[in-house]
Amino acid sequence: MINRVTLTLLALLSYAFAKAQLQFCDGILGPAIFTEDFGSGTNNGPSLSNAVTSYQYVNAAPQDGEYTISSDSGQLGSWFSFPDHTGNNDGKMLIVNAGFNAGQFYRTPINGLCENTPYEFSAWIMNVLDGVQNVCGTTEIPIQVRFEIWDATDTILLANGTMSPKFADQRPTWIKYGLTFTTSTGQNGVVLKMINVGAGGCGNDLAIDDISFNVCGDDVLVTTIAGETVVTKCENDPAQSLQLNATVQNGAPSLTAYQWQQSADGSNFTDIVGENSFSLTTPPLNSTTYYRVKIAGAPANLTNSSCYSFSQIFEFRNVVVPLAVPRQSPYISCDGELVDLIVDVSPGTTAYWYENATGGSSIHDESIDYTTQIDGTYWVETENIVSGCISNSRVPVNFINRSSPIVNSEDFLLCPEEIALLNTQFPNGFYRWSSGETTDRISVDVAGIYTCEVTNLEGCTSTAIFQVEYIETPIIAGVEVNNDELNIITENTGDFQYSINGLDYYNSSIFNISGLLQVNVRVKDRTGCEVSFFTYNRIKIPQFFTPNDDGYHDTWDINNIEAFPGARLEIFDRHGKLLKQINNLVVGWDGMYDNQPLPSSDYWYKLHYNNQVLTGHVTLKR
Repeated sequence: MINRVTLTLLALLSYAFAKAQLQFCDGILGPAIFTEDFGSGTNNGPSLSNAVTSYQYVNAAPQDGEYTISSDSGQLGSWFSFPDHTGNNDGKMLIVNAGFNAGQFYRTPINGLCENTPYEFSAWIMNVLDGVQNVCGTTEIPIQVRFEIWDATDTILLANGTMSPKFADQRPTWIKYGLTFTTSTGQNGVVLKMINVGAGGCGNDLAIDDISFNVCGDDVLVTTIAGETVVTKCENDPAQSLQLNATVQNGAPSLTAYQWQQSADGSNFTDIVGENSFSLTTPPLNSTTYYRVKIAGAPANLTNSSCYSFSQIFEFRNVVVPLAVPRQSPYISCDGELVDLIVDVSPGTTAYWYENATGGSSIHDESIDYTTQIDGTYWVETENIVSGCISNSRVPVNFINRSSPIVNSEDFLLCPEEIALLNTQFPNGFYRWSSGETTDRISVDVAGIYTCEVTNLEGCTSTAIFQVEYIETPIIAGVEVNNDELNIITENTGDFQYSINGLDYYNSSIFNISGLLQVNVRVKDRTGCEVSFFTYNRIKIPQFFTPNDDGYHDTWDINNIEAFPGARLEIFDRHGKLLKQINNLVVGWDGMYDNQPLPSSDYWYKLHYNNQVLTGHVTLKR
């Protein structure tokens, strides 16, 4: 008898211990039936109903037995300053400073549940005491909350569990705690209670957020008879009909009412009328379709979102392989150069290259580019890497060999102020000059190197190059005379030629001027663009004289005339009358005519030497 009592007591204790365990749903959670996130805002509050808590509400800094609702956990200097569980800047949480006596601090009814349905309760809890400050030392009281789920009459305990003692952390940490329970027949509501296990004092300060009740559905997997969760059909394959089964993954099913659903996008599902078994035979499928099962504890619950959950999703995947897209078509090769033919493909696909639109063997595998210099049309087939499905057709990529345009290049050597016509001599094409023009020819008047990229209608390009130079005009600085040798001096350098008679030009600038009274120097560039002139007189004839016996310029003397023996000078008045002929020019003219002084005036002369005659006039001033 004693043994039987002991065994019974042990069994009761074991049952109580099992019921007190915290646990989460092993299956798939359905939609939330009840949530409490305590609102949002930057101000504390509002306070809870007295039916929910017996603790005293304060606007800030709760002491033992007090609470507040805030978006910041740092209500006391020894607490962490931290946002709510979701991390929202203005999301609020329930912040509790435990009372000195252990006991219930939160109670709320949960309605709208469904009978014979498993649920999960969960809540997020954080110890708000800053463990880095360690203000309590060894006397710290950990937080420890017991969760209880009672029936709606508050007389039957459905589930309970107590969290392990949680001391202050080095950094704020939210932890999720949960319970599972199953409603009975006719049961549509429960009461949630949270009880502070430890007494108040230094520590035992906590925050609670995001309380939730969800249907705890079975973990149901939808597969084919072969156990597949995904079936792939290539777009070119015939339609398929599948036998699908909904199988509970762990243990016996707790929900036994089924409703099959289908979707075209995997998000928006609709019920399949009349399909309420654990299995489904699909019609012949030719497009991507998704299936799942809505599961509940009773057929009536299938229409109440608070009562059902869903299986995992099965996918029938009709794989359509996108075609390759040539980056260019046709591709042009100029003068036989190698060209990379390139196509773009969708993510998850690769390309194969063929010489035919259908059939044949690939000439280049799994690459978006193919290098060739052979004319023709190449064909690209795409393949889905995961499924191995291929595109329903091949895409042509045309490749053409063309020749670059034959253009004119030319050098110009121009006389000053001339204009050069730069002509590519390729009339039908596109042009891009280095100077910005876009015509086949341009006119320029500035020296330099000009280039023009000429592109023909097939897209091949050649470059015409023109060099324009201008000839420099010679500038005579003067002459250097040494005895009978004259050297012509220029200020600039160039490809010049020299002359002293205007007929014969030489590369040398040095001439013998023996017997010449006057030298007419000419310098030209080799092309004859410009000729420069300079006159050099070997004798110097004064332009005036003053025969007034003052000792200055009393006679008209011709300098260096002695170098030309036999020279003869004739003097005329303005009417052409010969006034005097002088054969011995070493002695100058004294302005006398018939032993009479001539008046002030201009007089003309002719200086004869061999076959040369120099003419001019001289002014006589009295």
